[in-house]
Amino acid sequence: MRFLIIDDDEEFRRVLKYYLAVNWSDTPIEEISPADRNITPEQIEAEQYDTIFLSYPMRGEFGFQWLRELRAQNMCPPVILFAQDSNEFLAVDSIKAGAASYFPKQKLRYKRLIRIIRAELGVGVTSSTGLHFMQQSALGRGQNYRYLETLHSGEFSSIYVAKNLLDDSRVAFKVLRQVPDGGSDHLFDRFLQEYELIASIDHPNVVKIFDLGVADDHAYIAMEYLPAGNLALRLNEPLEPALAVRYAQQIAAALSVIHGFGILHRDLKPSNIMFRDDDTIALIDFGLAKQMELEAALTGNGQIFGTPYYMSPEQGHGNALDVRSDIYSLGCLFYEMLVGRRPFVASSAMGIIYKHAHSARPQLDADLRLFSKLLGKMYAADPHQRYASTDQLLDDLTTLRV
Repeated sequence: MRFLIIDDDEEFRRVLKYYLAVNWSDTPIEEISPADRNITPEQIEAEQYDTIFLSYPMRGEFGFQWLRELRAQNMCPPVILFAQDSNEFLAVDSIKAGAASYFPKQKLRYKRLIRIIRAELGVGVTSSTGLHFMQQSALGRGQNYRYLETLHSGEFSSIYVAKNLLDDSRVAFKVLRQVPDGGSDHLFDRFLQEYELIASIDHPNVVKIFDLGVADDHAYIAMEYLPAGNLALRLNEPLEPALAVRYAQQIAAALSVIHGFGILHRDLKPSNIMFRDDDTIALIDFGLAKQMELEAALTGNGQIFGTPYYMSPEQGHGNALDVRSDIYSLGCLFYEMLVGRRPFVASSAMGIIYKHAHSARPQLDADLRLFSKLLGKMYAADPHQRYASTDQLLDDLTTLRV
């Protein structure tokens, strides 16, 4: 592999190079300072690298010029953008311009950086497994799609992007691998039944499902491609209260409609809250897909799977769930949107799960106290003290005066 850092700031290049070398000690890491060498984007042979780390803005740059010109090159690898300023709209614009991910320089965190790089290393690499799967699934049957790239490839699932040849639009394919002898056959049946229901939902805040099925030892979902990023990219700092309420209303509206079909989300978190280009929210990655991965993970190694930060006490302890569990998760998300941090943190997953069940709910600052009652009914430890339905929550969110 080869990495390329493009930045005029020598100190930042040194820190970033150190982070990379800790994890990829044998990987060549090249540096370019455009100001020193008077170099332009078209002079860089992007295809020679596996990941490019790009500063923004460059001297005299206008409108992501460097990013756009690099991404326009054939076989350009993922470009991770490091901006001088922290701005949620800048983050969205950078993703639209082609960035694989976005970091404010002053909030660079080692663990998140390494996690993002590992996830992005598969982008743009033709996967023989992915191509074989797609030939056997919807792409092979209808001949209306062409494989473009692999967005993510993990042990239990992969995500591909394909081009719809009928209208030139892009479609995302999530592929879930069935684990032989894992006792998951019943989950595949339920998975198909649940996603058939989701595919029938026509709601602005629920991702559009175009196709689903089983091919060989895989299940797949063909869905709307959402390139504008997810909520996690916008949580580097607190959101404006009115914006947080607007997002919470849209998430609650999506939950309300899926709850009406008897479906629980079960895995509500920032990375599953996606944005369309018009800044509306689309809810993705519903619970049975995650449950299939969970069962496979437990079967394989017995480890805890997933993040506990937004998990209701009953879910964390393996008890029966209903709509109030999703409402709890939304409460944790709403708190984070307002405050800029998660309501419960600890040094271990079990520590966080314990706090969800036993710790006092965090207090809000004076300027956010108008949300205290509503939040208290969203993420109360006792399910009986929460909203009984998402419709009740949506009513209160809609009438809230911010």
